[in-house]
Amino acid sequence: MAKKCLFNLIFGWILVFGWLAGAGLSPAVAGAAYLSLAPDIPLAPGLSEFDGGQVVFDKPEGRIVRIEAERLGTQGAGDGVPAFYRETLPNLGWQLNGADKSADNVLTFQREGETLLITMQDERVVFKLSPFAESD
Repeated sequence: MAKKCLFNLIFGWILVFGWLAGAGLSPAVAGAAYLSLAPDIPLAPGLSEFDGGQVVFDKPEGRIVRIEAERLGTQGAGDGVPAFYRETLPNLGWQLNGADKSADNVLTFQREGETLLITMQDERVVFKLSPFAESD
């Protein structure tokens, strides 16, 4: 009986803390899909990862990843993809490069020794993740 009570108490605390941790995430992050080779980077709504559009290298200095995603439907350059990344990535620890704050076709973020370059094209979005270089 005591074991069952202890189990229920622990399980209840896990549920409560899990709910509280999830409640702090923005809705964009909470329901987002993530890139296959960079599972810490969300895939914006309206995008689908392009089959065969992935390249990854692991180096002692860090990972180098290139992933292409295609736009679904008739969305174009004026869609919400840049806004999604401007809102979501800072919540995940990425800092937007100051020069990119008004750009809609290229965004550059930095976090923990890595640089993420997101390039929006007509029908594709290209993600390039690389180790941060002092000249970046």
